[in-house]
Order: sequence, then structure tokens, then C-alpha cells
Amino acid sequence: MRFLSLKNRFEMKTQNHYYFCYCLVFLLYPIIGRSQQTESKDTRTFQFSVVPPVGSYGQFSNKISLNLIAGYGKNVQALEVGGLYNFDRGVVRGVQISGFGNAVGREVNGLQLGGFINTNQGYARGVQIAGFLNLVCDGANGLQLAGFSNKAGEMRGFQLAGFHNYNRSTEGAQLAGFINNVGDLDGFQMAGFINVAREVKGVQFSVVNVADSIASGVQFGLLNFSKKNGFISPGIESDDVIPYRLAFRSGLDKFYSVLTAGVRVDEYWSFGAGFGSRLFLWDKRPLFINPELRWHYMSEGGIKSDENNHLIKFNLNVGYQISKHLYLTAGPSVNLYITNQFNESGNPVINIASNPFWDEKRGNNRYQMWIGYTIGIGF
Repeated sequence: MRFLSLKNRFEMKTQNHYYFCYCLVFLLYPIIGRSQQTESKDTRTFQFSVVPPVGSYGQFSNKISLNLIAGYGKNVQALEVGGLYNFDRGVVRGVQISGFGNAVGREVNGLQLGGFINTNQGYARGVQIAGFLNLVCDGANGLQLAGFSNKAGEMRGFQLAGFHNYNRSTEGAQLAGFINNVGDLDGFQMAGFINVAREVKGVQFSVVNVADSIASGVQFGLLNFSKKNGFISPGIESDDVIPYRLAFRSGLDKFYSVLTAGVRVDEYWSFGAGFGSRLFLWDKRPLFINPELRWHYMSEGGIKSDENNHLIKFNLNVGYQISKHLYLTAGPSVNLYITNQFNESGNPVINIASNPFWDEKRGNNRYQMWIGYTIGIGF
């Protein structure tokens, strides 16, 4: 599947990007550390640095550490504040704040706040907030907030990024302005454009959702792809309103999305979206019940924001699977039409209602309901 090959290429590029960031930041550790010949196990209550090596530097664990420009220490046990950058070879427990970035060689327990970047080699527990990037080479448990991207090995908790979240596995929630990319998901993904995962136990919510398999849960989007247990089905349909219509279904049998585009020649055209289910009556198929709820926009010409020409259809079809890539559907539909466009005689400009059992005008809109039908072929 093309989307899954794109997924693999994206993962490789993303990994290379993070490895570059990792190497760039932690390259400074051995450079600084070479000048330190001996180490002490002393713990100091307070230290102040201007920039390494001006100040207490490298060999001490500090309860409170203040770094005018940048600091380089062993461990932090309560609070570290740096004007530009904080470097710590060991463990940080408490709060770490810097104007640009924080870099920690081992685990972090507490709060990291960096104006641009936070990077950890070890495990992170607590909260990371960065203007651009949070990077945890091991796992993370808690909250990651970044203006651009969050990355962790195994993530348990919540990630929010302006553009991108990437993990080997996630147990919790991912929210991103553009893309979420994860190995195994046990929880919830929501992105402005695309979600990518290997195995999903939970929900993917985006314009496009891609997974190798959906172990449990659903994909909710305009386009949904699951390699192992999903389906992709173009189709041709006709009903009492639109005689010629194309449909594209994608997702799982239990819940899928459908996109449509149709026309009544020389009269009007439509496009729409919705969702539905294929509920097979027997394990070996071929008969299934096929409920669908759809919205269609109707137009004689272009799309105008002040026009209401909305058709909402509930189809209750019965389907028969002839072969793996061919099935038939047919059944009744309940139609609700809402319009504010009328001709001189007061009838809708796009007059599609056939013997409505409810016809009422409220405010500027007219509401009509009637029973229709839909027949289709799916591939």
C-alpha cells in the first residue's frame, strides 16, 4: 500500500533527524568533561556559575544551581536555572529551567522548561515544556508540550506538539498540529492532517489515518487505511436524488468513512461525506446489514457560503458480498433536506423532495423529509 511505504520512509527520515539533534547536543559533554580530571561525591546546597568553567563545575551534585549563562554539573536535587543552557551528566530531580535548553545525561524526575529544547538520555518522569523540541532517548512518563515536536522511546502520558509527535510506542494520548507517528498505540491520536501507527488499540482521529492493523478501536477520518484488517472500496451508486454518484469507503467493517461526488446531468451536482458499518450476519459472510449516515452539499453552480442546500441521508441497506472485491447494496433511506434558496413561486431552487411527509419553513430555511432509496455496487 502506497501510504504504508510513505510511512516507512517518513520513519527513517524522522529517526535520522532526532539522531542528529541528539548528537549535536550531547557532543558538548565529552568536550567539557575532558578538562575535569577528578570527581567528588560532595553535594552542595547552592552553586553559581557564569559559564563553564567559571563557577562550580562538573564534579558536584547541587540542590540549587544558578547559571548566569550556562552551567555544567553532575546532579540536581531541587532547582536549576540557566540563562542560556543547563548541562547535567547525571540525574535531575526537581525543576530545571533555561532560556534556551536543558540537557541531561541520565533520568529526569520533575519539570523541565526550555525556551527552545529539552534533551534527555535517560528516562523522564514529569513534565517537559519546550518552545521547539522535547527529545527523550529512553522512555517518558508524564506530559510533553512542544511548539514543534516531541519524541520519546516509550511514552506513557500525554504529548502535545505544534507539528509532530514521534515514539516507538505510546500509552496515552498524542495531539499534533500536523502528524503523529508511533509504533504501537494504546490510547488516542489526534492530528491536523495524518496519524501513522503500527498496531492500534484505541482511536485515531485525523483527516488521514494509517495503521498496519487495528487490534481494537477505530479510525475516524476522511481516509482510513489499515493494512491487515481494513478495507478500501470504491463504488458506483444511484438513488432517488442523485442518479450518478461515485463513493469511496475506507476503514474497518465495523466503522468506516465514505466520500461521495455525484450529479444529475444539467440540473445539479453534489459532494458529501459520512460514515457507516458493514455488519455481517455470519462469520463466513456473504450477507450484511449496511447502515450509513451521510451529509451532501447540493449546488447548481459554485459553492456559496450564504447558501444552505444540505441533504442528510440515513441509508439502511442490505448487502451481499459476491467476491472479495465485489458486493451489492440496496435499501431504503430517510432524507432530510435543508435549504434557504427559493424561486419566485416559493419552492426550493433545487427541488429534490419526493412526496415529503414533513415540509415546514422555519426562519429562512425550509425543512423537508421523505423516504427514498439507494442502490450501489462496491469493489
